[in-house]
Amino acid sequence: MDKKTIKKELLTEDYIIGSRKNSAAEFRQFFQEILGEDYDKYDVVMDVLKASFYYKGRTLKEIIDECYHPSWYEKMDESVTSFHVQKETKAKIEDVIPHYLDGGLKKAALDFAAYLQANKMQLKWDAWNTWKAHSKGKVLCWVKLNLFVRPIDWVVSPCLTNIDEYEEAIINEGWQYFIWDNFKRCKQSCRDRGICKGAGSVTILSKEFNDICGEVFYVNNKKVDFVNPDEIAVDRIRKLLELERAARENEEVNV
Repeated sequence: MDKKTIKKELLTEDYIIGSRKNSAAEFRQFFQEILGEDYDKYDVVMDVLKASFYYKGRTLKEIIDECYHPSWYEKMDESVTSFHVQKETKAKIEDVIPHYLDGGLKKAALDFAAYLQANKMQLKWDAWNTWKAHSKGKVLCWVKLNLFVRPIDWVVSPCLTNIDEYEEAIINEGWQYFIWDNFKRCKQSCRDRGICKGAGSVTILSKEFNDICGEVFYVNNKKVDFVNPDEIAVDRIRKLLELERAARENEEVNV
């Protein structure tokens, strides 16, 4: 069977996600035929359409079974965890966090959200379980809940667009490794999806990297991902956000 024939094959329930490249349109056609016109009411289907690489190795039959017999989805309050309800109501992060996180992680995430709000960096709903704060018309940071791992993570992603302006302050604090170790590295999944071919040589805090993710947004905005930050890490993130805000304000004054 030649490659052209393979590409034209329709998806079936036995198809293993990731066994070949697929477009969202192919998945959408399959789910519509199996689940009907309202296929998009199932959160797991929306997950596959948005990020199928997380389901690599699973069959489409397993995804369909998840729709009809939800496992961890059914344990959550649809009023605040459903993609559609979040989108319609622009759900507040403090209302959603308690449904996913417990103990110290819940407290840390709620405290950080409260800090942002108290300092005029209020988080606004951006996507399913994802919120963002702006400064001077640009994204300052995201906070998201990563449901694709167990236990569930919470992730703070500052955009240190003007990091060169406060490089000296970071190095004086000895935080360079804290930042270097958390920049998004290019993974094989990026290349498999055709999104990233690597950013080439990128200099961050006077250190050259050759494996930073080459997705344009990450490179241009110097986005850093801090997963489940502890108290010390959260304190550093707060200071980094304050430095970035100050740099943006200074940039605006000098224009």
